Amino acid sequence: MDIRRCSQYIAPLLLVGLLFFSCKKQGTEQQRDNDTSANVKIVATVNGDPITLAEFQERFARAGFKSERDVRLAVKEEFLNRLIERTMMLREAQRKRIKIGLPEINNRIAAFRNEHGKDVKSDLDGLGIDFEKWKSDIWEDLMIERLLSREVYRRSSVSSSEVRRYYLANPREFEKPEQVHVRQIVVSTEEEAKIAQNLLQSGADFEVIAREKSTAPEASSGGDLGYFSMGEMPVDFNVVFGLSKGGVSGIIKSPYGYHLFKLVDKRRAGKISLEEAYKEIEEKLSREKEDNRYKQWLKELRSRTKFEVNYSALE
Repeated sequence: MDIRRCSQYIAPLLLVGLLFFSCKKQGTEQQRDNDTSANVKIVATVNGDPITLAEFQERFARAGFKSERDVRLAVKEEFLNRLIERTMMLREAQRKRIKIGLPEINNRIAAFRNEHGKDVKSDLDGLGIDFEKWKSDIWEDLMIERLLSREVYRRSSVSSSEVRRYYLANPREFEKPEQVHVRQIVVSTEEEAKIAQNLLQSGADFEVIAREKSTAPEASSGGDLGYFSMGEMPVDFNVVFGLSKGGVSGIIKSPYGYHLFKLVDKRRAGKISLEEAYKEIEEKLSREKEDNRYKQWLKELRSRTKFEVNYSALE
């Protein structure tokens, strides 16, 4: 299973990118008094298991929010909803006897370390975040990922007949417009454009002049703009659709400067074949199935879970 595909479903409590840049370490006498109160205040229960305000605040901080006090109540309420969903899924994973070993957790930590080039533990310590609790978050992520893999993704496969039916039922989606392959030279003044034009008329190579004279980003590749269809580029570029293959336009003024275009190739309008479109259709149908299956599965899970929420405790 592709981890990135399931991340959209997991409650966002382990946002590592934010974690390393957004959290603040706090510690005062008043804060300790507040922590004591938070340890006994219940914000929600899931099948009788309590989620305390202190746990909510810890999770909130580990998700990368700077200060729980500075965030709008609606954001905190939504975060609590996601925390409840996460707790439900974790309990379901345990009920299904899903197991995650220490090597899998260590592999995920190593992946974070390689991606961010940081010593995870020392960075977390500097932010006032307990490494073992952060590690527990990873264990929960892996448990939920495996649960979703079993309950959602393995039941969302797409057959070749489904791909074919979609292709036949949506013919306009696979119509391919005319495309042109173009190179350009862009300069700042009309005088410079005329110099470039004279060089081309004298037999100079368009790619060479583009590399030497053009101010556009693609100058290093000989002014190559690749293939595009009508409407994908500014209207000033439409002149290229009237050129013959190998033809060079006159000087065209636009907000970007003065252009000279060369038509390298032209592809006729047509229809994308089923073979060409197969992978894209398969991925589209798979995502739709996964989304629908996930929503239905979560609805069923919620229906057999008893939970209570105390939003007022977040104020």
